[in-house]
Formats: sequence, C-alpha cells, structure tokens
Amino acid sequence: MRVTNMVPDVQYAMQQSQQNLSTAELQVSTGLRVNQLSDDPAASANMVSSLASSANVDQYTSNVSSVLPQMQTADSAISSIVTSLNSAITLGTSGASSSILTGNKQTIATDVESVLGSVISSANTSYSGVYVFGGSGSSAPPFVAASETYTSAQGSAGTPLTTATALNAGSVTTISDATTGQTMTYKAAAGDTIATLQAAVSSAVSAGTLSAGTTAAINADGQLSISTNSSTAGIVVSSNDAALGSMTAASGSAVANAYAYVGNSSVNTVQVGDSLSVATNIAGNQLFTSGANVIGSLSKLISALQSGTTDQIGSATNAVSAALAYVGQQRVPLDSTITQLNSQESYLSQEKVTLTAQQTALVGVNLTTAATNLSQSELDNSAVLAAAAKVLPQTLLDYLK
Repeated sequence: MRVTNMVPDVQYAMQQSQQNLSTAELQVSTGLRVNQLSDDPAASANMVSSLASSANVDQYTSNVSSVLPQMQTADSAISSIVTSLNSAITLGTSGASSSILTGNKQTIATDVESVLGSVISSANTSYSGVYVFGGSGSSAPPFVAASETYTSAQGSAGTPLTTATALNAGSVTTISDATTGQTMTYKAAAGDTIATLQAAVSSAVSAGTLSAGTTAAINADGQLSISTNSSTAGIVVSSNDAALGSMTAASGSAVANAYAYVGNSSVNTVQVGDSLSVATNIAGNQLFTSGANVIGSLSKLISALQSGTTDQIGSATNAVSAALAYVGQQRVPLDSTITQLNSQESYLSQEKVTLTAQQTALVGVNLTTAATNLSQSELDNSAVLAAAAKVLPQTLLDYLK
C-alpha cells in the first residue's frame, strides 16, 4: 500500500492562510492596501512621486503662511501713510491761504511735524521682529533721525587720528544722507587711509549722493568728523573699522525733521510654487526717499510753513501731493503680490486635497472590504488549522489500521 505524505501540503496551506490573515489584519489596522513595495511595485513608485509633490506643496504653503502676513502688515502701514499724507495736504492747503496769520502757520507746521512722525513710525513698522521696509537688512529700524555731524570714537588731542591713519582692509563705512535720500558705502582696501576715505566722500558729493558741503576732516579733538555743515541737511554715519571706532552723532547736532534711510536696497525672494516666487521684503528707500521723496517733501512743507512765503507753502504742498501719487504707484506691485499669495494659498490647499486623494487611491483600502476580507481570512485560517490538527499527528501505523 502506498502512503502519500500530506504534511508539506498542509504546512504550505497553513503558511498561506497565516500570511493572508496577517495581510488582512495589517490592512484593517493601517487603512492601507500597500504597506510595502512588494505589495504593489507600480503603486509604490507612483506613491513616492506623489509624496514628493506633497512635500513641495507643504513647503510652499509654509512659505506663503510666513510671507503673506508680512506683506499685509506692509500694506497696512502704507495705508496709514496714505492717510497721513492726505492730512498733510489738507494742512498745507490751509497754510497756503493768503488770509492765514503767521502764528497759525506755526501751529500748522507743528501739526505737519506730527504727521511726519506718524509716517516715520509707519516706515519703521516691523512684523515678528522684521522691519518690513528695511530691505534685506531688516533687523534694525531703517529710518533714523539725522544729525549735522558724526565723530569717530577713536583719536584724541593727545593721540590724534591723521589723514595718514591706516584703515582696516574690508571694513565698511556708510553715510546716509537725509536730503538726497542716498547712501555712500565705502569699503576699505589694503593700504587705504583716512585720506582715501576723505577722497571718497568728496567724490560722493560731486556725484550728488551726498549733499553739497558734506566733508570728512580731523577735528580739534583728533577725531574724524563727518559733517554736512548745514542746519537743513542731515546724515547718519556708521563704521565697523576698528581704526575709527563707532561713529556717534555729535551732541546738539540733530537736524529737525530730517531722517535718513539706513536699510539696504536688496530684495529677497521665496519660492511659493514650482515656477512662482515672490519678494519677501520691501526697500524703504525706494518707497519713501526715492522719486517724489515722501519724507523730504514733508520736511520741506514744515520749513515752508515755518518761514516760507504763501507760494513756497503751495509749492511744498504740491510736492506732498506728488509724493502721495508716487506711494500709490509703488503700492500697486505690493497689492498684486498679496492677491497672488492669497490665490496661491487657495490653490495649494486644493492641491493638498487632490494629492491626498491620489495617495489614498494608490495605496488606500476600502475598510468595509478589508473588514470582510479579514473575517473571511480568519474563517479560512481556522479551517486550515482544524484540518492540520487531524492530519499532522497521523503516522504510518494510523494508515495500516
């Protein structure tokens, strides 16, 4: 009599049944049809690509969430400035009336000074520690009160600086002019001296970057003195050259209603889509001191009200009106960016939903079907185990019976 060995078949059936049960349990617990590459290689490959797209969408969404409030803060600040400029125009128009008394003009001038203060406050607006109108160098207020004279921390009557004093190669000295709205940046090269810096200041005056009369000289105390020598023009000076030390505004040399821009002109961008990037900051010199020169026009209106003729007040008021129109023009790209960011935020939100649905379709499982499969796998496994319990213990003597 021939006896067939059924043990391998039973063992294989048990292994298959257990594997089917484990797969069914995993699908129910994870909600996924594909839990490893071998479950569905094609779906797994598509899933990798979809997840990469999701990661990009998440990064773009994060960038939009970071930039949009900053842009909205800048727009709100500009809105306040527009209101301030309209107020200044109203005041200037009133001051230009031939019937207004001199004392009333002084009062109006004081009111315009308050308007200028509000504009400066708005121009120094910050969001989460970032000054929105400071260019890329936005960790400090971009608009600073200007003075006539700045002196170096180094040098004294006993050990004076001289025109031959060597500067440190690579050091940077900047002079921001409140009248011209421009900044001279001087980077020292090897072998440069204070005389070289003096020549650079002279060249900047000739080029119109600095106001006429701005000079750099060694004063009686042996310090470098950079001065405008004018009661109507102001500067802000800074230096990181150890030979000069920090530059400090001379006491009593502040120029009334004069402010200089000490930010920079750089504009950073951030990616908010596969082929879309937007600016993350605004250069305040472009907005407030270039073109119609918002700050300069207000300063001139104040001066005209304090000591000018009716025609001069009218002319200064017209300059403020031109500044208002200029701000409106500069605001257009900002508003366009905000609209673009809002649209992109909505698009990215929908794209996230689409990608999530795509990923579910690729590797997800119908939980009702998965639960049915699990129940069937449990029944099948129980049946196989019951059959195995009858077959596996049998021996040749069992068949000989």
